[in-house]
Amino acid sequence: MWWLIALVLATPAAAQRPFCDYGEGVNALRAAQQALAAPVTGLVAGREAALAIAAGLETARAAFARCGCPRLAGMLPEPVRMAEGAASHNAASAIRASFDQTAVHAGLAREALERDGCR
Repeated sequence: MWWLIALVLATPAAAQRPFCDYGEGVNALRAAQQALAAPVTGLVAGREAALAIAAGLETARAAFARCGCPRLAGMLPEPVRMAEGAASHNAASAIRASFDQTAVHAGLAREALERDGCR
């Protein structure tokens, strides 16, 4: 029995992977897509929504990276940047247009997730 404990302690640290919550990434991506589809009710609300969407997409990217899903993680930096950029627009209509473009890119990631899973 003592040899089992020694074996566990001798496992190299590199083999121990950080916590992977794939579901967190899926939920964050889904929530970001829902927020992108919501109407923009004003400039301040749109800017706040843009920052929240960017944070959600970044959460999804980080979760997929932790889980060893490089393709999914690699598809999300562009929509993160687009959502962050939407927060600097000076009109609600410009934010809406930026959200529409961001939704296309996030949708591509979602389609890849549904079609291929973690790759």
